[in-house]
Amino acid sequence: MQRMLILLALVLTLATSSTCLLAADTLPKPDKFDEEEILTSERLGTKYDTIVVKDYSTKDAEIANIDDEEKKMLEDAKKDIVKALTDSTVKNLKQHKIFKKVEANSSTKTKAVILKGKITKFNGGVGAAKWFLGFAAPKSTKTNISIDAELVDAATGTVLVKIKDIRSGGEGNTLGSSNMTKAFIVQAQDEGEELAEFIKEIY
Repeated sequence: MQRMLILLALVLTLATSSTCLLAADTLPKPDKFDEEEILTSERLGTKYDTIVVKDYSTKDAEIANIDDEEKKMLEDAKKDIVKALTDSTVKNLKQHKIFKKVEANSSTKTKAVILKGKITKFNGGVGAAKWFLGFAAPKSTKTNISIDAELVDAATGTVLVKIKDIRSGGEGNTLGSSNMTKAFIVQAQDEGEELAEFIKEIY
């Protein structure tokens, strides 16, 4: 009986040690986005002093709950939405003062990490959630954008972090279809702020 207890204690100790070792292989998740996959065990500051923020692609982005008139407005606003996301990320990263250089769309590779991604979905929202009555509505029914993003080593192309997120908010600026594109711009700005905060936490 005593031998069995000793054996059980050894098994539990080994299991706990293995779990700790596995946990130590990657950085803890900041838990700011719907999905976060951290593929490095090293903080960004140990290797990188520069970050390059690339404009997000909108190619093949899904369009949901948006009528033909709104689609035209969205098409006209896409560049502004992408610019809002890039500018907000750069602005907030500079405010955090963690990198020596914060650049937009440059080709810098020396000691640099790249933030890049795509907007995968524009969701116009459903019913009251589409306009000013939607503050308390579920995120999936509200006007929102979805993104996929990656942090990549500029020199090697190694992916360090993967992110997926749905960002809502900004409803109620005005009534009418123009509210949708304004909300997308606000969401892009908010997403940029959260991305900068996320990066600061793993720096």
